[in-house]
Amino acid sequence: MSAVSSGRRAAAVLATAAWLAGCASVAPNAPLRHYDPAYGYRVSATSGDADDSRELLLLLSFSGGGMRAAAFAYGVLKALADARVRFDGRERALVDEIDLITSVSGGSFPAAYFALRGRRIFDDFEDGFLRRDVQGALIRRALAPWNWPRLASRTFGRSDLAAEYYDGLLFEGATLGDLLRGDGPALLVNATDMTLATRFVFDQEQFDLLCSDATDFPIARAVAASSAVPVLLSPVTLRNYAARDCGYEPPAWVGEEIERGYSPTRRHEEARRIHEYRSGGSEAYVHLLDGALADNLGLRISIERTVTAGGYARLTEQAGFTRFRRVAYLVVNAQTESRRDWIGSPEPPGTLETLVSASTVTLNRYNFETLELFRRGLEQDLADLREARCRPSGGSPAAADCGDVAAHVIEVSFARHPDPEERAYLSTLPTALRLSAPEVERTVAAPQRILDASPEFEALLADLAEPSP
Repeated sequence: MSAVSSGRRAAAVLATAAWLAGCASVAPNAPLRHYDPAYGYRVSATSGDADDSRELLLLLSFSGGGMRAAAFAYGVLKALADARVRFDGRERALVDEIDLITSVSGGSFPAAYFALRGRRIFDDFEDGFLRRDVQGALIRRALAPWNWPRLASRTFGRSDLAAEYYDGLLFEGATLGDLLRGDGPALLVNATDMTLATRFVFDQEQFDLLCSDATDFPIARAVAASSAVPVLLSPVTLRNYAARDCGYEPPAWVGEEIERGYSPTRRHEEARRIHEYRSGGSEAYVHLLDGALADNLGLRISIERTVTAGGYARLTEQAGFTRFRRVAYLVVNAQTESRRDWIGSPEPPGTLETLVSASTVTLNRYNFETLELFRRGLEQDLADLREARCRPSGGSPAAADCGDVAAHVIEVSFARHPDPEERAYLSTLPTALRLSAPEVERTVAAPQRILDASPEFEALLADLAEPSP
């Protein structure tokens, strides 16, 4: 089924149920009793795996794109499980070396499941999620008469139904705090704050701004917010408890930037974002939608948190990553292209086709600019890291190899597939939470072909490899 016909069907059915829906899904985020920089679900609390290599910092970002994004990201994890290389003293599978995954929308499903369950994902995720008609199940729940009273409430919406379904299907009541005891890497699920038009990240660092405790927040609700497509799903709403004064104080530079007034810098934009969360009144709320609206690649969090940390060296140190020699980013991008068959038609596209094309054009252009911005910023980040490591500390000279730090950026996207016919096929996949069995199979298989043909991935493996003893 084409993206247009799939989207038309979903829109028609859900529009029928829309009048039943509440204004938002009010998620039960608890207030924070007292701020503690060492408390809660933070990346720094998940970076102590003794078996993980100290040689490599491996970071993945999973884009949005519905079920095709979930299948594509899962295929990347499978390919990394098969990619074995000897480094840091022994042979390793790269999937076991992943330190952090940032995710958006459809990519949040495999990211969250892998962070929670680890290699169990290879046993049950494909049949348990990818091959299910998730979209159909959500529609049936919205239309079920027994759900109408709940949907008529102003504090219960379609995203609540989605979160319940995701929880039963994948997460079994697990919370962000459970990720501290999970079998996978650190996880940062991204949504969009529709009021501030900025990213919203489900971790304690973000929840500190709300004086809220992220530990008991359900993973299923974080994923539901990350994938809350506007109109089709309702916003997820959180309480902002900042007025209760939990003891958290923003860094001094935030106040300095606000007092200085507007300036066209990323630092000032981050200061304004933090200030907005902290200045909410006694009845303040945060309304969240699909993370793709703010960042469809899940890359901007690295850019923006580098600013708030005061540099890349301090960011990695705060996160507990201090001894790596190589850093690798795998950017997993499941974007599709605009339809080409309109070129041969004298009739203009219809209203729905126009809306689909408009969103595709916007996301694709934004993806391109974000990746370019990330690449340019990474060069400065490495320079910052080398300078920090080579600076004498406490009277002790820096190590002779302190500047031996390098980065690899590997883009895994449909556009990188070596087979033109397969590229064209993948680009026609719908943005929906449903794929046919053949579509799942071909999407999951694609990353292996893409990585096998990737010069950047080959360079990473060659850079890491050590001679066998």
